[in-house]
Amino acid sequence: MKSNLWMMLLLPLFFSCSKNMYVKKDYHLFEENFTLASDALLRTDGVYVLESIWNKDTGERKADEHIFYKFYNTGQANLTVDLDKKIKTEQDYLTSIEEHIATTNKARFMTHLEGYYRLQGNKIVIERITVPRDVEVYSYGYVENGKLIIVSETIEGKGKFNDKHFTDNYKATYVFMPLEKSGLQNLKPGW
Repeated sequence: MKSNLWMMLLLPLFFSCSKNMYVKKDYHLFEENFTLASDALLRTDGVYVLESIWNKDTGERKADEHIFYKFYNTGQANLTVDLDKKIKTEQDYLTSIEEHIATTNKARFMTHLEGYYRLQGNKIVIERITVPRDVEVYSYGYVENGKLIIVSETIEGKGKFNDKHFTDNYKATYVFMPLEKSGLQNLKPGW
């Protein structure tokens, strides 16, 4: 009984010491004056929707989860996991993005699947900080015409373009879906 009491007293102290708010400077890939090059293959006028997953052991399979990336020309990226598979139409995607942006612009917003990206040729690195684990996660991949292919995810590398992170053992292929530009024009991420 005494040990349970001590745990109840120490647990809030433990969690109060963990960092729960992140700011731009906490991200290795944040760049104050980043602007996406006009000739970049990455597109920001829509979303990249997970289509399939391939690995060398099991081959390719159609994605059973609904996940999509939204990129911004100012360097921000957001990964959305549609657990209930409610997002089906172009308007659903726009509404989801608008609602998410509204929450990120509120005081004390805590990041989870938001982050920053950098490009080097057709290579991309996406950095997210997950609040529950208090750790940076880096997704490495390639941008092709109308596709985003993530080939690895790691907590190592600090977002550097190191060849060892661009593997050929795994591929999550996201297909680009354009959205009405007027619906995206005034959306400014709050992270």
